[in-house]
Amino acid sequence: MFDETIARRVRPLAEAFRDAALVRLTVHEDDFELEFRRAAPAAAPPAPDSAAEPTAPAKGSPPEVLTSDVVGIVRFMRPPAVEGQRLEGDRDLAFVETLGIRNPVRSHGTGTLAAVFVTDGQPVEYGQPLFAIER
Repeated sequence: MFDETIARRVRPLAEAFRDAALVRLTVHEDDFELEFRRAAPAAAPPAPDSAAEPTAPAKGSPPEVLTSDVVGIVRFMRPPAVEGQRLEGDRDLAFVETLGIRNPVRSHGTGTLAAVFVTDGQPVEYGQPLFAIER
């Protein structure tokens, strides 16, 4: 019954929601209720709390902030990267789990991890800062 419900009802709604610029869609029908939500598009990612920023010496360029590409739950890779750690090459730092799909968060090159703005298991929104890397 559930597979049939997904194929017949949910999949077309999910596709329409994905393709439209909707932020929220709720469907009520008898004993069936379904809601899709996404974060409203923001002009710029929110600024991290000043308490979360490291007190590292200033360098030539500001750190590169890695943000979440999706809404979901952030999970750190094992062993987790820590502030001040030197990252060699392109490394997986974490992934954001959305509907059972793991979306990787990569360092995109060598650098020093300047800040970690989230904790393992924390829900995150689209565009939310996750890590800062000094190149």
